[in-house]
Amino acid sequence: MEVKKGNFKLIKGERARSKLILDKLFHRNAPYLFAFGFRFTWLILTNEQAEPCQIVCIASKKKLKRAVDRNRRKRLLKEFYRLNKENLTKHLVQTETYLALSINYVGKEDLEFGRFEPKFRSALDQLILELKKNTDSPLPAVN
Repeated sequence: MEVKKGNFKLIKGERARSKLILDKLFHRNAPYLFAFGFRFTWLILTNEQAEPCQIVCIASKKKLKRAVDRNRRKRLLKEFYRLNKENLTKHLVQTETYLALSINYVGKEDLEFGRFEPKFRSALDQLILELKKNTDSPLPAVN
């Protein structure tokens, strides 16, 4: 197993907390991507943030009745992002883009770290490709 170099912390500035941003992120017209059971919804921000990407992880109460299960799923999604965010943040810094991103796992199988971490990495790569396509034809940015 190779040792990765980089900053693996998920700091407070990387978590989306603004009610205005969260409301717009979950609006019907926000772009989204399904890949490997993960659903990414994003919003391009106009004003500069401290961090290039702010995330929020979601676990559905409809699918996961117990709070313990929802908290575990959110914890795993944050861990997947924390370990694989380097390529996404590099792309956002190069394109000078600021992004609000929601991450949700909508698959039917239980999340297991060993099986789903490579799938999450591939899904994040697909998200980067989708963002590259959208930078050629820019989406309307939101404050």
